[in-house]
Amino acid sequence: MDLTSQIGEAINAWLRGAAAQLLGPALDAAAKLLFQTPAVDAIPQIAETWALARNLADGLFVVAFCAVGVLVMAAGGYDSRYTAKILVPRVALAAIMANASLAICGALIQLDNALVVGLLGAAPGPAVLAPLGALVARDGTTAQLVGVAVAVAAAVLALLLVAVYVGRGLILVLLACLAPLALAAYALPQTDDLARLWWRAFTALLFVQVLQAALVAVAVGLVGATDWLASSGSALASGLLVVVVLYLLFRLPFAAYHWALQVPVARNVSLHAAVAAIRGTAV
Repeated sequence: MDLTSQIGEAINAWLRGAAAQLLGPALDAAAKLLFQTPAVDAIPQIAETWALARNLADGLFVVAFCAVGVLVMAAGGYDSRYTAKILVPRVALAAIMANASLAICGALIQLDNALVVGLLGAAPGPAVLAPLGALVARDGTTAQLVGVAVAVAAAVLALLLVAVYVGRGLILVLLACLAPLALAAYALPQTDDLARLWWRAFTALLFVQVLQAALVAVAVGLVGATDWLASSGSALASGLLVVVVLYLLFRLPFAAYHWALQVPVARNVSLHAAVAAIRGTAV
């Protein structure tokens, strides 16, 4: 064996080892994050921050009632959107949602976790992702250069998936803490877009986990039967299937984000009105 072949074998061996060392921990971390959302209402630090936002929102409802009175008098009965019959129930509903927002977040998270368990069974992480990782790491897949590339790609995607889910968790915590202020915006027609944006963002980022669980459930069923790929029993086909599944799992939260922001932030009228009000108060 010449020197070039030895160098190539050494590089392949190093890449196989690096991929194996990265893939295992990354899949373990992804298994803990991907199929279980922490109950934010049970974390004391989050509850304390939420309570501050709720107190601020309750104070703003006094301003909202004054604004309702001004809108009703200014409309003079000519605009059906600004009658007391419509605006007072809006303020009351916004107050209820703002004060119950942490419990609402907790209930939605419990529903999300229950749906995931219903799709994949109890303790789905180790039972589902571990076999997928084994398909990439087995000798038949990593023996050749293409197999090494598949293993490295799977390891990188698993790490990116962990990073995305850490970011998703942080955004969900932020949305839960800001829920009283966001839902209080439903009180007035001029600002209810903020409340609708909060609902879309929170539900999209939360329940995208259910779509990912369904995708993994389908992938696990396909791994054992690759006839649809015209390569039954092919280790390379199974490895590529795992890479594609990890890529789709990585992309789904971004698709949910784009769906939630149906109106770009730069063109959100309610957001601009809120920013203008804050600036006016500061001045």
